[in-house]
Amino acid sequence: MSKESVKNRSNQSFLTSPASFLIVLTLVVGVAYGVGITKLSFYGDDWVYIYNYHIAGPGSFDLFQRTDRPHSAWIYLLTTSVFGESPLAYHLFVLLLWWLAVNLLWRVLTKAFGEHRSVNTAALLFAVYPGFQQQPIAVEFVMHFASLTLALFSLWLMQTACTPPTKRSVPLLLISLLSGGLAIFTCEYFIGLELIRPLLLYFTILRNADEKQRTPVLKRTAVLYLPFFLITVFYFIWRIFIFSFTSYAPKLLIALQENLFVGLRQLFIKIIQDLFTVLFRSYRMIFTRPADVSIPAAVLVLLIVTAAVFLILRRSPGTSDTKTNLRLLLFGAALLLFSGIPYWGTFLDVSVEFPWDRSTLSFSPAAAIVIAVLLNLIFKPDFFCVSAAILTSLSVLFHIQNTNIYINEAAKMNDYFWQLAWRVPGLDEGTIIATEAFPLDRTSDNDLSPIVNWQYSPEAQGLNYRYKYFDLDLREEFFYSDPNTHRPVEHIYRSHSFSSNTEKTLGIFYRKNGCLQIVDESNIGYPALPESLIHISGLSDPDLIQTNPETAARPPLPIGPEPGHNYCWYFQKTTLAQQSGDLDEAYTYASEALRGELHPTYAADLAPLVLAFLKASDYESADEMLSNNQIGSNDWNYLCGYWQNHLSENSDDGLKSFYQSHNCR
Repeated sequence: MSKESVKNRSNQSFLTSPASFLIVLTLVVGVAYGVGITKLSFYGDDWVYIYNYHIAGPGSFDLFQRTDRPHSAWIYLLTTSVFGESPLAYHLFVLLLWWLAVNLLWRVLTKAFGEHRSVNTAALLFAVYPGFQQQPIAVEFVMHFASLTLALFSLWLMQTACTPPTKRSVPLLLISLLSGGLAIFTCEYFIGLELIRPLLLYFTILRNADEKQRTPVLKRTAVLYLPFFLITVFYFIWRIFIFSFTSYAPKLLIALQENLFVGLRQLFIKIIQDLFTVLFRSYRMIFTRPADVSIPAAVLVLLIVTAAVFLILRRSPGTSDTKTNLRLLLFGAALLLFSGIPYWGTFLDVSVEFPWDRSTLSFSPAAAIVIAVLLNLIFKPDFFCVSAAILTSLSVLFHIQNTNIYINEAAKMNDYFWQLAWRVPGLDEGTIIATEAFPLDRTSDNDLSPIVNWQYSPEAQGLNYRYKYFDLDLREEFFYSDPNTHRPVEHIYRSHSFSSNTEKTLGIFYRKNGCLQIVDESNIGYPALPESLIHISGLSDPDLIQTNPETAARPPLPIGPEPGHNYCWYFQKTTLAQQSGDLDEAYTYASEALRGELHPTYAADLAPLVLAFLKASDYESADEMLSNNQIGSNDWNYLCGYWQNHLSENSDDGLKSFYQSHNCR
């Protein structure tokens, strides 16, 4: 045999080996989620979890999780003890958990259905399932990924213990029981994997037995499944009758009790809508041109991933194995239905839009299996491999784009909280920061309250907040229906509490790439200011700001380093100096901004710097700053009103001439 023949045989055997597929699987996961991972921060409820650790330590998670998922505290006790407050550590750990989950699903399916092209495709599609887009919210979802990994690990151990039975079978089954029980009690997202266990066990035993001996296979399946069945029954008793529905109501049961026919109709419609979402709408998103990804980089990713996946699938067995495909399709369809139980029993949203795209995570293993098998049944081998490779590579590109969305979100948070620190270096305790329309897409006001507390009271300990952040879109009707009437504010979120009064309210407004504004009656004409902030402008009290504290506030380290001193830095320093009555300092900041040829994104943000020149009677500098910017009529109206409000007692000829030259009446 020639050396070339030996080499070809060696290459061929490697390409068909499990090791080669695992390499491709690792490549897919690494590229999809690893690109840009060092630039990610904390998002959403991450801040609440991390701040809970910051103020009360790892042991506090038992109380923190008690009303939501009381048996999940262990994962946060472990992770916070090890990773502390490092965003990168959590992101790397979640990436590892996801890789383990993908690897385990592949091994579980292989044990039940053999080395098969549909199995390999299902693992690849699961690895980059596009419906779920919240992987960068690493701290909150470490619980979900840990539960998923434990559930799949339990299934794999169960299969290993029974194919074939050995002396290790009993210990493996015991560990599988513990792992599976811990998974479902930690997080209910993957109850479908527990409910599908008997069918998986049946297919696993059947694959290693004579298919004519179905009765022994069924009997052995029932015996082995019995302890898992008992744990599952105990879980549902605990979840429904003991722990009960603390967060979400059993809307299906309520609907069925009110009207059986209408309730069943609602259930049928929701099932169809949700299945359409997880199987089709999730993949429709990947066929859009990626934003924030360079075209050459996108093309390179597509070529590399498509080629690698096509090559590995082309070498995979199972070209025309219809029986295995049909068994796998039955398994995937059953898992799909079981996975929907938590959402169909409560009528919770299943969507591909934030924040309810989190629901698709429960369906992702089943959706990947069903789509993989359908592609294999519908298309001929070569076209199947091409279509699966393209779906995988486009999904990889979609997740890179999704990572960039979160990176941009981190940049906006960095700008937002540093501007707040520049403008508000200190803050009276009990202050409620009220705002609306803030351009942060992956947070709620409950998520931002921890950052504000961390920023203005970094050494605080205990579960009582000193500050609160309110989104008026959610809180106005309850707390500020009548801004002329002060009312007490008692707000509890999980184990954290806050107590104050609406008279201690500070209104702020921020537009993307603009300068953060302190809202009061002097700037209610600011363009784009929401009605809710105008509504509370008389209540908003800038005197709550400590203009010269002993230690100036700094955002928490995960927010990132202080950005460069752009126009908004001078804006905040100028307005702060004006509030403290230091007009010379305000003039100095305004002059430095003018000399640096810095410009605001929005012309209305010129108001305080030009005001500094007007108060110093430096009309030439005021004219120069205005002439360097394009100013629309709405902005002119605001600017003129702002200056006149702050200079009402000053009527010298220079100011009158300035007003006249700029059509300020």
